Amino acid sequence: MKEESLETILDQEYAGFLTQEFSTYAKEIPYETLFSWNLSLIQASKTGNLAVPFAEKTTISDLLFKKRDNLLYFSKIFNQLTAVEKGFENLLKVDTGTKSEKVQEVLKELIFSNPLSIKRGNKEYILCGEGEQKEALEKALQYQFFVLTGGPGTGKTTVVANVIRGLLRLGYDLKQIGLAAPTGRAAQRLKESLENTISNLRTKNELDDSISEIPTSTLHRLLEYNPRKRNYKYGKNFPLPYRVIILDEVSMVDLHMMFRLMEALPFGVENFRFILLGDPNQLPSVEAGAVLSDLVKSLKKLNSENLIELKTSHRQEEEFSSISKAAELCVKENVSLSEFQENLPKTLGLDTIFPGSRKEDLKGFYQIRLDYKKEWKEFLKRTAEDKILPIFSKLPNPNSPGELKEYLNKDLNRFKILTILRNGIFGSEYINKELTELILHHKKGNLVQIGTKTYFSGLPILITKNDRVRGVYNGDTGLVLEVQTPNGGSELRALFFIEGEIRDFALDTLPPHEPAFAITVHKSQGSEYDSIFIIYPPDPSDLNTEEVSLELFKKEILYTAITRAKRSAFLVSEEKLLEYSLRNRFERLTGFKLV
Repeated sequence: MKEESLETILDQEYAGFLTQEFSTYAKEIPYETLFSWNLSLIQASKTGNLAVPFAEKTTISDLLFKKRDNLLYFSKIFNQLTAVEKGFENLLKVDTGTKSEKVQEVLKELIFSNPLSIKRGNKEYILCGEGEQKEALEKALQYQFFVLTGGPGTGKTTVVANVIRGLLRLGYDLKQIGLAAPTGRAAQRLKESLENTISNLRTKNELDDSISEIPTSTLHRLLEYNPRKRNYKYGKNFPLPYRVIILDEVSMVDLHMMFRLMEALPFGVENFRFILLGDPNQLPSVEAGAVLSDLVKSLKKLNSENLIELKTSHRQEEEFSSISKAAELCVKENVSLSEFQENLPKTLGLDTIFPGSRKEDLKGFYQIRLDYKKEWKEFLKRTAEDKILPIFSKLPNPNSPGELKEYLNKDLNRFKILTILRNGIFGSEYINKELTELILHHKKGNLVQIGTKTYFSGLPILITKNDRVRGVYNGDTGLVLEVQTPNGGSELRALFFIEGEIRDFALDTLPPHEPAFAITVHKSQGSEYDSIFIIYPPDPSDLNTEEVSLELFKKEILYTAITRAKRSAFLVSEEKLLEYSLRNRFERLTGFKLV
């Protein structure tokens, strides 16, 4: 039985269960009609939609369903949607902006007296000193609610670092500022980026140095989820204890989590500030909704001053220019395959990617052409030998906290394989299995077998399910290392860098996890890597045993994958799926609107 057929059967069973339950409260609606509505909404939610088209004039039960603008919703989803809409509307209504003398004085200090700056050659560049970054800084300090969007290298973190500097000078206390992101890795990256940006101060001072002391957390940690009670500490009746909340990577936030956060915002606190950062061109959230892209579209329609889009990349590395150009073409409307390929360096083959004799890796963005039937196994073998095995000679000393922190924060993210698919021979599961087997042919040392999983020193692992008791979350990446035990022996343990400290766990106590040589593009959101391979499967006509859903191949998934790379990105693809990605977008039916 095909997986899709099984999924359809399960959907129908769940729709039948809901219909039985709902029939008690909606006796006036025929069973077949109720079943049809339930099944449509269940299936729509699986592709991220909040609603389905609904032009019928049938009377519906408000207790179970809601109808608006010819769209039908489950009542629970509709109530969350309207609560989020009203939350944003309230933020906009009370926020008329201020150009007080104090704000102007602070801006002068941030831009002229003691700016963030970088030197290139003999020239000093003032960060946020002009153009769109300066405008963003001014607006962020003038308005209590502010949305800042932009792609990689456009300076979102630079602006936010200056905003925090400004808020401290406007009287906000360090402990009143909450920084968060959807995943642990994204939260850690936010902290690292802020620290790196603050290091560019022309004149060091205690106030600005203190910014590095602000903790960053996941949204779940910010709201203090209680796994035993299955609820959040902070919510409608107990608001968050902050005057400033800054949320990064908002494209990853689904409707439900934004609803939870909106409920917990301290609207009654004087001069409360709410700042959202993100890139609306990235993949939408895994769960239902498209909060950031919906919000940006609505603010544009309102000509709102509360939104600034950063469009200019300031990364100067030569190798990044072709990566940046590829990302730019991804989001361009009506871009053709030929236009995309004309702007890329020449297409490469296996011998060019893995030259063996070359001392330095290629830099920039390249497309790789493979004969999938003949070269796929060889590609994986060469990847293991050329890209992964060398890493094992550079593993950190488990007794050196400094080395461990450096490795977990940086070296662990030097190289990654990103896949569109999870299943099948071109998906992350199979690639991880194959690479693990290839590595074990060369690997010496302690091996541990737990169930079907094999562990060895140097194995990167990815958490796939939240474990709030242990404090590790879906998307967190760790490393298996051999560490000394108190009795003088050694054992393999999993190490993670969590909220500024190294934590280790016994392998048999870990929540669900998997090897992380290859991960899906969805799992890569919030992370950056020096070098990546992006794996597209062969075009559908070339596949004999696997079905590929075209729903996955959209502009956003290609853009998200490409923008994970800092130095080099290699796209393994044929023509048809790549062209399909360039021509189509994720369109989620949400009905979101601000008035």
